[in-house]
Amino acid sequence: MANSTSKSVANFLKDQDQLPAHLAKDAGLGNENVGTDDLAIPRIDLIQQLSPQIDKQSPKYIEGAETGHLFNSLSGNVHDFIFVINLQFEQKWQIFKKRKFGGGFEGSFDSEADATAHLDAQGLPHEQYDVVDTAIHKCLMLDENGNPDQPVLIYMSGSKQRVSKNWNTAIQLKNPNAARFASVWTLQSVGEKNKQGQPYFNFKVDFAGWAGEDLYAEAKRLYEGLVSGGTDALAKDKEADKAETADA
Repeated sequence: MANSTSKSVANFLKDQDQLPAHLAKDAGLGNENVGTDDLAIPRIDLIQQLSPQIDKQSPKYIEGAETGHLFNSLSGNVHDFIFVINLQFEQKWQIFKKRKFGGGFEGSFDSEADATAHLDAQGLPHEQYDVVDTAIHKCLMLDENGNPDQPVLIYMSGSKQRVSKNWNTAIQLKNPNAARFASVWTLQSVGEKNKQGQPYFNFKVDFAGWAGEDLYAEAKRLYEGLVSGGTDALAKDKEADKAETADA
């Protein structure tokens, strides 16, 4: 039997990245039943000294990744910095099984009491789990040209909570009359040390400018979807992993 992968196939355009004109007229057909709950929403996180993304023996290894890089959990792309629009913020309490007991993500809850109640209801020993107060920033990531790219989640716990609070404050202070999603921010990393003097990387957020008219319209559309519950999956990081950080 001939190896089909070696044949020249004339019926599909395998080397064309752009959508051909004859396909554009039927945009969305076939995806009527695919909601955001059925899609994977990537996280943007930081690569630390113990992150599996720089461990060549790990299945999560990313070629070219270095400590301090930002990485996309879905695509595996790494960045020195990215531009984002902050669409919405919420606080969650997430449960992680401690690494020495096997690790893993147990669930996300609206309050610490709800998280503790879940452990009790499931008969899970409290000493084997961490309940982590986590800030979640639901953002629109832009490409290098400042155009909308994709929705992303940015989780901030531990020392990142300080960055989260400062970001929320900066958004408010830039112009109290502006919507949260009116501004564009540069997200990158900065080196810090924890209480034990161990180095790690934290997020650094700086104002980059105001959204243009078209960009603002797209950000508003995504925000309205969040409010209506249409993109509730942004808060459901079903593949959440505990960050491999050295910060306390």
